[in-house]
Amino acid sequence: MRGGSATLTDGRGSRATGVVSGFVLKLARQSTGLTQENLAETLRVDVTTVQGWESGRRPLAAMNAGDFLRLSGGLSRLGAPASTGRHLREAVEADQVLSTGIVAGAAWVDAHTHPLATSVHRRTITNLITWPITREMPQHLRVFTPKVPRRGPASTYPSLDADERTRFLDHLLT
Repeated sequence: MRGGSATLTDGRGSRATGVVSGFVLKLARQSTGLTQENLAETLRVDVTTVQGWESGRRPLAAMNAGDFLRLSGGLSRLGAPASTGRHLREAVEADQVLSTGIVAGAAWVDAHTHPLATSVHRRTITNLITWPITREMPQHLRVFTPKVPRRGPASTYPSLDADERTRFLDHLLT
């Protein structure tokens, strides 16, 4: 790495957001017909863990790879679309781009470590990155059809607060 910090996050820490991957996980769970409680019981985790994943407070990117693969595969075995693992991996990648922009705000991030500069992103990932801003569900996620109708008002997109959106957009301008 050139100059500065010796860490991939340039000393900023890993304050990752998991809003996109959490929302995709929620869609996958709903497509199986399971409640958060049922999924937690099936995975042998506490229901607050599932709630944390779905809300983005506990980013899927923070999971170890083996647990992530077991979660993805488990959802497919429970009835979620076979493409669930791919959608979750892409959502984690989108969260990494969003997190980098939100944490950096108007600051510059070295191109050697910035997730937008390190690879070519497919349209599916670009649509996931912009989903919390445009509020329009990416076409490729329409494979997730809820088995049980939702009770009460429910968001149809991952949510970033106003400050997070501003910081991310300021970062894109930088």
